[in-house]
Amino acid sequence: MKKSSNISVQLLSSQYSGRGPCNITQVHAEVLARYPGLVSQVAPVMKILQTCIHNGPPHPEDLTKLLDKFHGQLKPSVTLEAALNERTENQQNDQLAIIFNKEGGMDLLITLILSYVPYDSLSKAKFGMEIIHRTRRNADAMRIQKMCLVILRQLSILDPDCSLALSTCDPLLAHCFRLLKSTTLTETACDLIEHLLLSRNELVQLDGFKRLSDVLQQLDDETLSQTYRVLSLAVSDVDECENRASLLAQRRQKLNTRINEMTVSSLNRDFVVAIPGLLGKVLNYACSLPFVPRYPLPSTENEQWMAWIDENLSHNSHSFDTVGGFLQAVLEDVFRDELEMSSQVNMDTESYVADALELPSQLTRRVDALYLLSLLLTGSQRGKVQEILAKLGIGPLLSALFEQFLWKPSTTRHTTDHANQCNCSPEMILKIQLLRLVHNFCSHSTYKHVLLSYGEMDELKQLYGEFESSMVPSSTSSTSSSSSASTSSGIGVASSMASLPYCTGGSGLLSKIIRVLKNVPTSSIFRFWLCRAVESWLRSSSQYGVADQLFVINRGLLQHIVHVLLESECPPREVAQSSFDLLGEMIRFNMEACRQLDILLPNEAKVSKYLEVVHGNLIDSNMFLRSVFLTMDHCMEGGSGGRFQQAAVFFPTSKFFSWFLHLRRRVCYLALLVSSISVDTLTLENVSCLNTALIILMLAARQGTLANCLKMLATATIEQLRLGPAGSEVGANKKRCLEPRHILSSLFQLLRFWRVHYQPGDQSCISLEKGSGIAFEEWIRTIDLLTNVDTTSPYSLLHYLPEDQSRIVQTWDIEMECS
Repeated sequence: MKKSSNISVQLLSSQYSGRGPCNITQVHAEVLARYPGLVSQVAPVMKILQTCIHNGPPHPEDLTKLLDKFHGQLKPSVTLEAALNERTENQQNDQLAIIFNKEGGMDLLITLILSYVPYDSLSKAKFGMEIIHRTRRNADAMRIQKMCLVILRQLSILDPDCSLALSTCDPLLAHCFRLLKSTTLTETACDLIEHLLLSRNELVQLDGFKRLSDVLQQLDDETLSQTYRVLSLAVSDVDECENRASLLAQRRQKLNTRINEMTVSSLNRDFVVAIPGLLGKVLNYACSLPFVPRYPLPSTENEQWMAWIDENLSHNSHSFDTVGGFLQAVLEDVFRDELEMSSQVNMDTESYVADALELPSQLTRRVDALYLLSLLLTGSQRGKVQEILAKLGIGPLLSALFEQFLWKPSTTRHTTDHANQCNCSPEMILKIQLLRLVHNFCSHSTYKHVLLSYGEMDELKQLYGEFESSMVPSSTSSTSSSSSASTSSGIGVASSMASLPYCTGGSGLLSKIIRVLKNVPTSSIFRFWLCRAVESWLRSSSQYGVADQLFVINRGLLQHIVHVLLESECPPREVAQSSFDLLGEMIRFNMEACRQLDILLPNEAKVSKYLEVVHGNLIDSNMFLRSVFLTMDHCMEGGSGGRFQQAAVFFPTSKFFSWFLHLRRRVCYLALLVSSISVDTLTLENVSCLNTALIILMLAARQGTLANCLKMLATATIEQLRLGPAGSEVGANKKRCLEPRHILSSLFQLLRFWRVHYQPGDQSCISLEKGSGIAFEEWIRTIDLLTNVDTTSPYSLLHYLPEDQSRIVQTWDIEMECS
């Protein structure tokens, strides 16, 4: 039988059998000859590791020094010049890591890590010398553990095989979680846990680690903040990066996957939410004040940070001659381990650099805290988390933090990975994460009004009394009863919300966000999330209904969004999409908002310009179009009240809204929306186009014009399906429109897929019902009518297809496509 050439196996085997090499110098020359330099660099480490595993370290400081030296050999020598010019020589380090792992060095490190268990406490010790000995042994174990963890992480970075092997080592992961209770090792353990979780193909279940909940409860706020990134990885969905794949591909993956990873992430979210006091600690850390650096004169963030650097230079006693010298010291601290540099710099300098890095570190952990809260607001526990955060005062806390932000763009620009000329600042990601948290907190939330001040709540109640009674949309009986029940439950919630903490001062967080949105440039990277935050607040239903929309409109937001769309020759997609979505939420079921929009488009020129922007961004504007169709039909459907009489006069005479009353134009929108998607290209981003197209068909069915709508589509030419106000050519004509028979067959397949994608009770179905005011049963009923295989029915899509094509389409099966 061929002997293993693995050096560590040979060394360990000799301990049991007495045969073979006792140390690395006795290994056969042929083995050592494969790796020039192995003896000088790896031999001392391998020898002392295998000795320590069996006998314990005779001199822990010797082991620490050797590990420290080996870690230094694995890391490239980084200088300020090399870092700025991205010149690092990693080939030798990679080769050394590969050799060390191949010869079993990684296994030796893991064995050594698992064999050292620091004392939790000295309570069982007696007194005198025993306490001193235990304290020293505990400190030695801590240093050895820390160096081994750091080396393992560096090895996994340099060697992909090591990274794969470590990711499957469950005992090591469990041991790292146990080390979180030691404040000395928390940061190092978190770094390795983060790397292990990122390398795994599946999530780990947090409740499988004993006493993890107790450990997290015992950590102080600063130490706990080092775990936020690890917790975020555990509660996030592993397929989040795949969400942009087609929905058909996602369904295939779901059907072919035995275990649903969403279940593990949901269990982890439940575990984290259930830890007593954790959410409060995370929220308070993210919003803790004072928020520095802040100085009275600089008006931009970059100027504030430069002032902070100048202050650090002027107050230190280490005589850094230039800013470059200061950055050199900071850079060295970033790229080195504390133990490695302790022999190279004195303690005063080390302490100074550590203090200088404390502020950027806190900024990063604030981001981690906000991100963790955002993730916890996306699962099945969303409602519970929203309630907890509302009671903890998320409104006033975020409002106070938001007040500290500076939004004036810097005049200086620099080259970055995400833009050739960028004026971003260190606080950019913090602002985005705060806005993302606001978005997730408001999503389907009954506690969204905690983002207002007490005075603004009084204003909202007054608006509700003035407009709500005449603006509630009518619907089918099922929808009306659902809406009534929702309103009743909302009023019940209002009484419980009276004791919640609202924002202080004259303006709440929502008003501050709107004010910033109106002032930031159109090209600002923040505009997308500012719009998303306000849109999410509006989209959440509440007992105040239309008053919520009027509250936002009264702050000039409707006028601002229309101005942005009219004045932008070609708005970026993110700007167009977020602006149209926000505009759609402001006017949905609100005839007063429609009147104000009509006032902003007073003549044919502006109407034509606005329609050109809509048609030129049809996919991004489809949610706005959906709101237009729903609002007009809800307000104008049968009734005898004053609202119906007003709508019957207003919409047909409006220069803008009268455009959408014609059936032929709705058929054109239907054709263009269906032409922009297919079953193979349908994603979470464009599935709204299918739902908007389906709403056009449902409204036609309500009005008794569905058969005419389908016939008009089937008999039209491509030229007739183009849009252009008053006979003029607009951007929509540049959009590709399929031939009518291809539109009908594609729509048939899309509706078949819709039936299996949307399941009753899912959050997506609930959102469709709330957003459209149409019961889910009516959605199903309309789709069944359109996909009926009875080709004699004028409501079936197959009725308008040639016989041979109709047979082909009928044989298409979504389940076979997914198999």
